[in-house]
Amino acid sequence: MLKTTQLVKKSSVERLVKLWAQRYMPDLSTLSSIEGGLTPTDLIAASSREGRIQTVAEIRRLVQIHCERAGMKTNALFSYVPNVVNLAEARRLAQFGAKAYSKAMDVYLQQSPSTSSLAAMRLTLTQNNSKKVIDLSSKVFANWAKQALELPAIEQLYTELEPSLLELQQQHLVSKDPRTIGFINTQFHFSAALILNKLTLAEQVLVSPYLKFIEEQACIPWRRVCSAAAQHEPSSPILAIVEQMLPLSHEIANKVYNQCIELFPHHQSRRGGLIDSGVTASTTRDLNMFQSYLWLCVLEESMAAVEQELVPLCVMVFPSVDVDWDLVADMTKLLIDEVLDRIPANSKYLVQPYAYTMNEIFSNLEQKADELSQGLYKFVDDSMRLTMRQ
Repeated sequence: MLKTTQLVKKSSVERLVKLWAQRYMPDLSTLSSIEGGLTPTDLIAASSREGRIQTVAEIRRLVQIHCERAGMKTNALFSYVPNVVNLAEARRLAQFGAKAYSKAMDVYLQQSPSTSSLAAMRLTLTQNNSKKVIDLSSKVFANWAKQALELPAIEQLYTELEPSLLELQQQHLVSKDPRTIGFINTQFHFSAALILNKLTLAEQVLVSPYLKFIEEQACIPWRRVCSAAAQHEPSSPILAIVEQMLPLSHEIANKVYNQCIELFPHHQSRRGGLIDSGVTASTTRDLNMFQSYLWLCVLEESMAAVEQELVPLCVMVFPSVDVDWDLVADMTKLLIDEVLDRIPANSKYLVQPYAYTMNEIFSNLEQKADELSQGLYKFVDDSMRLTMRQ
């Protein structure tokens, strides 16, 4: 569940915030040639003020259509589960989701590169016209890329989006069915895919980090991981481990995902097999989510976040879309093994208690799922009463 947290001005926090922001930097290695139909000229034009105005206008047109379409698609996915959401609720949730996208586009529009940097890039491209390439190591490109491709200060984007995301979470509480959090996360995933599919390749490169940011903030507590770093001094060995591991989260998630494909080649959820593109994206996102909760527990020196948030979330969502508990248990074990394998031998002891406990929890979760499910409804009712009193 999304929680409001403050980031204190402390070196240990700022170091993790920088790593958090790096998650949303596009892969620049694909931008050095015209392969795949993406030309430097297209990218420069799309990143300009005029190009961004055109992109935002198109996205605003698409958002209402495709957020509702994603809501109906998600509703169909969850339709066999009684009373999760009805069509009216799906449309209402879609409207709140659209507000989050609209806020993100407000920030995107403000991020236009300066006229001088665009002019310098066009000149560089003209001078290298015979090669149709941009030197990614040049100062000109670095200056342009910082303005055109990087997200604004991650805190600015989070601050702009937080009210919309909290409002959407409130709608989840109002629904009185805890499984709607899975509906919301899935709807964001479907919405982003539908919107990106209608944009040009250049627009996709520029906009996708914003859409990814929205989807992750709804279910992955990266900001709280950064906030928890305040409990540690800059020289803390625990902080050093987290700093080492956060940039590896995508790589670790992809490796564990591929191992799961080998172990469960015939697994079928309501979204399809593990090799289906939509399932690939949601599975790697979940593996990133599990890692974020592990590091949150390590930094907080407590398993509360896993026990009180991650476990209930999994109990809500996985059975609703027919994800097998054996897959969840084995996936968690593979993830823990991979994480520990990458930590230096003399530092493993700092992470092992939390990693082993997390593995133990998910290895036996199926037996506790029914009991936990009953308790979740009381949790949502209590949360709603508390929110209404505030």
